[in-house]
Amino acid sequence: MVCVNLGAVLRRVLGVLVLAVLLAWGRGLAAAPTMEADHAAYWRRRRRSPGSLTLVALGDSLAQGMGSTDPSSSWAGRLAAAWEERSGRRVRVVCLGVVGATAAEVLRDQLPQVPPADLVALGIGTNDAAQGVPPEEFRATFTALCAALPPGSLVADVPDLQRGPVRRAGIELAAVAREVLAEFPQLRPVALEAATHRMWPWQFGPDLAHPNRLGYARHAVAWVAALPAS
Repeated sequence: MVCVNLGAVLRRVLGVLVLAVLLAWGRGLAAAPTMEADHAAYWRRRRRSPGSLTLVALGDSLAQGMGSTDPSSSWAGRLAAAWEERSGRRVRVVCLGVVGATAAEVLRDQLPQVPPADLVALGIGTNDAAQGVPPEEFRATFTALCAALPPGSLVADVPDLQRGPVRRAGIELAAVAREVLAEFPQLRPVALEAATHRMWPWQFGPDLAHPNRLGYARHAVAWVAALPAS
């Protein structure tokens, strides 16, 4: 009869999991110095790829997939993949998201660049929360953005920013975003705060702020749920 030391097995499994997390973080740290440029280059190439459907992604570094070594794992990439699977058609992605962008910068810089598209998606507010943009200022800008978007656009509230004063600011701006979206029934709300509530440490990249592939999978749940049925 073979006796199994359950405690030893559990410690060994835990050690393997910790090692896997450390290796993933190490890979991310190694890629961090060039990640912004590499991700931007990826999305430029993706924009040139043909497709019978066009998705335009507006927003910040979360649209680009910062924090993950694979930019296609961002919410924009995962949304496109889900849309391709659902439609059976190739999706061209125009990612206009910019690292550090606020709602005001999307309104000023990104919105005028939107080409003809089958679907527009907007995710913004994390940098507004981090920079302490007052809720009423965010409300005015977010309202202007929603008013300018085509019917059927997907628009997210602010993700859960996990901890500290920035989390409290994000919660406040997420509530503002939902209030504004209620005034625009032609848009499709994305419940991003709810989908990202209490993320685990291993769902973040090496900067412990941006999601990694696992974290972006959490984001994608909300985005894909908001996709039209057909």
